[in-house]
Amino acid sequence: MLKGVIIAFAIMLVAIPIPGVHFVAIPISPFVAGFIGGGIAKADEIKIVWFGLIVGALMLIPAAAIIVYWQISDAERFLGAPTLFWAIIGFSIAPYAWFGTTIGALVSYLMRSRSSDQSPTAN
Repeated sequence: MLKGVIIAFAIMLVAIPIPGVHFVAIPISPFVAGFIGGGIAKADEIKIVWFGLIVGALMLIPAAAIIVYWQISDAERFLGAPTLFWAIIGFSIAPYAWFGTTIGALVSYLMRSRSSDQSPTAN
């Protein structure tokens, strides 16, 4: 499961710095990451929730790093948004990532279970 979690986390992080594409990639990246990472982790009914929670918790790391950077830099003066605004945005990333990753892993599990139910059995 660790391999799937790391891949899902990497997919979400890779979607951020791509110019132009990130407007589309960031909102759907938790679902895509959950779908791909959940398939690699072969998450079942119970592991799906834990998979999503672990990936969501990992997203707190970059969110906290951004908030710390915002606090120690003078970015607020240049961009004009208050620190509280960025703190709310930063810490809302984790629940959003958890929900999207869990739904993606659930869809991956349902597709895997459906394909294994329909596969011909050996007699």
